[in-house]
Amino acid sequence: MISEDIQKRIDSARKFGEELELIVVNKKELPASDRNILLIAYWALLFDYDKGILSLLQAEFFGSAFALCRPVAEAVVRAHLAICGSDEELKALQNDDYRVNFKDIGPRLDAAFGLEGLMQNFLSEKTRSALHSYTHSGVHQLGRRFDGNDLKQSYKDEEIIEVINVTSSAIFMISNLVTKHFGFEDEWKKVGPLYGEWGKH
Repeated sequence: MISEDIQKRIDSARKFGEELELIVVNKKELPASDRNILLIAYWALLFDYDKGILSLLQAEFFGSAFALCRPVAEAVVRAHLAICGSDEELKALQNDDYRVNFKDIGPRLDAAFGLEGLMQNFLSEKTRSALHSYTHSGVHQLGRRFDGNDLKQSYKDEEIIEVINVTSSAIFMISNLVTKHFGFEDEWKKVGPLYGEWGKH
């Protein structure tokens, strides 16, 4: 049974996600172009992942929830690349040929969007290693199949909180990107304060 603290954090993250999602959903028309279509598709996918991860955590399917963190990170990267990438990279995204190089892409996106190291920190070496292991059935996942000698999952509350924080940060980053890119200035001004308010809890 998940702790009361974890349940509160899941509920808070859900509310935050719903508020962020409405900011963009309420905009009836978005300018269409190949890049914009990709961007909004990644935005929608990230909100789907967020809801899925929170539901899996609540149902105590921790391994499945943790495995989805890498696709979350990839979607954030691809959304940014859809806007600033070369025509060749755009084609690779559209043709499903693009492969994320987590080591190199962080500094590049930080420079392109003036993120002051945010993306590089989001994709740190430690994070990349954990994301890879959780998604590809590595030792991070296998080690949590046991509680001592018992075959029983053992994910710590701090680890679960980190997953909630990562996915909530991802939907903040994509909402920030979408509202800024489409010139929704009033909506963009709401995104940061919502994230700040959620972060207090």
